[in-house]
Amino acid sequence: MWEVRKIQNQDIIMRKVGKWFIIIGIAGVLSILFVEWSRWNIISLSKKLHSIILNENSYVFKANFIEGIIGTVSIFSLLAAPFFIKWDRSSAINIASLIAIIFIDVSAFITAVARGEIFGFYIIVIFLSACFYMKIIIIEVLQRIYHWIRIETKTNQYDVEKIMLILTIMTFIFVMGCLV
Repeated sequence: MWEVRKIQNQDIIMRKVGKWFIIIGIAGVLSILFVEWSRWNIISLSKKLHSIILNENSYVFKANFIEGIIGTVSIFSLLAAPFFIKWDRSSAINIASLIAIIFIDVSAFITAVARGEIFGFYIIVIFLSACFYMKIIIIEVLQRIYHWIRIETKTNQYDVEKIMLILTIMTFIFVMGCLV
């Protein structure tokens, strides 16, 4: 009996380690891509903001600021929506963590723009927040979607209409991303 419990514990540990390897791997690649995007865009954005401040063309800054707010709220909404579907204690913790991480990301981005350079703390913040986002997306959201599309029968079949809805939404997001 001790051997069976030991093997079960090892399996649980290996599954969790495997999930974290996936999370860290995807988050690392995405954070490197975002940092490279930042290298190309933050310096030019910083120069534009300094020229706007010097020339007092605040209407351009206001429009960009509003776009940033809309983008941040949209990302938060997409990541937080699954937690509102099935509310439990972990949902409240995840939403509070999500708000904190988005606030830290926005603060780091604003600091990088104000400084006009990419610095070490910015890179670390981007990587850690990407790990958190991947944890939410991979573990939490995909598990909730899986339980949502599954039909409770002896064979655990899947609802084809729900799968088609998810594929349609993913296709729409992909096409809109390609058009932008």
